[in-house]
Amino acid sequence: MKSSISWALCLAAALVRLAGAWDHVSETKLQDALDSSGYTLIACNDASRELEKEWAFLEKAENDPNIVSFDCEAHPKPCKDLDVTSFPAIRLYHRDGRMDRYRGERKAREMGMFIHRALQPFVIETVESTAGALRLLDDVVIMAHPLPDDWSLYERFKALAKQYRDRYSFVVSSPIQDTSALTCYNNVDDEKHVTSEVATVQALENFVKLCSDPLIPELTRQNEGQYTKTGKSILHYFATTEAEKESYRVEMRPLAKKYSEFLHFAITDADDYSDILPAVGLKAGAKTGLALENRNTGDMFPYKRAKKITAKNVEDFLNDIIDGNIKPWNQDAGSGQEGRSHEEL
Repeated sequence: MKSSISWALCLAAALVRLAGAWDHVSETKLQDALDSSGYTLIACNDASRELEKEWAFLEKAENDPNIVSFDCEAHPKPCKDLDVTSFPAIRLYHRDGRMDRYRGERKAREMGMFIHRALQPFVIETVESTAGALRLLDDVVIMAHPLPDDWSLYERFKALAKQYRDRYSFVVSSPIQDTSALTCYNNVDDEKHVTSEVATVQALENFVKLCSDPLIPELTRQNEGQYTKTGKSILHYFATTEAEKESYRVEMRPLAKKYSEFLHFAITDADDYSDILPAVGLKAGAKTGLALENRNTGDMFPYKRAKKITAKNVEDFLNDIIDGNIKPWNQDAGSGQEGRSHEEL
């Protein structure tokens, strides 16, 4: 992130130190970073190679001497003075005394975007004629278009922005219709949503969720219930590396939009969910693969074809399931029932 405003990011993580993995600064350098910029972050001891790698990516991308790590385990007093008492913690300290907590994924890009958001006003005010550029300000941009006398929406929107400013960007612009409205832009998935249901706090919360839910999510133990309880089938793509996952997202986005009404395209980490690979008809220990899970019938359809997993081949696979040309996999027999079509996947 190139900015005329200096800042430093403070990362505190795990209890077990990985000797030699982190290039921690000294207490003096920590204080220098705080004094020189007023935008702080720092504090790390973590056994995670993945976190170490992402932090290195962030430092390289931003090339900012105020992005540093500090060993809170070896030097607890400075961390206590900064109110860092438990790990992990990611925080941005401002010269005026404010402090922003980071709650997102520990990925270089996400941590960098967090800094962008923290250093801009939590609500940006503009007019419709100049709002175009702001639509691309962030991965998710949420705009309020209150009527001139709708101060209630304006205040609720500001409260919403304060709550979610670490994750999304918020803009207030001119009215776009004869009622107050919200517009949002999910620039990752190239989707736009508009609503006039803005009368309650819950309506605003629901709109934020609609806008920010990824078209192709990664299933975790924390969010899996959100997708397994909708009644839609789930197309699992199993992978282990970030590069594989991102490549799949890019390839499948158009297809995921086309089938979004009745199918979740989901990424499932093959290491974290190794236990379910045999249950969906894939080889135990596999590092990649594809399988359709029909949540209504319990049927599983593993992708057994030799063809590469591309959008075209996956759509052919789905159409063959719908037409009944592919049998559901049977865990006991290794085959399925014949003659069944699956019009709703």
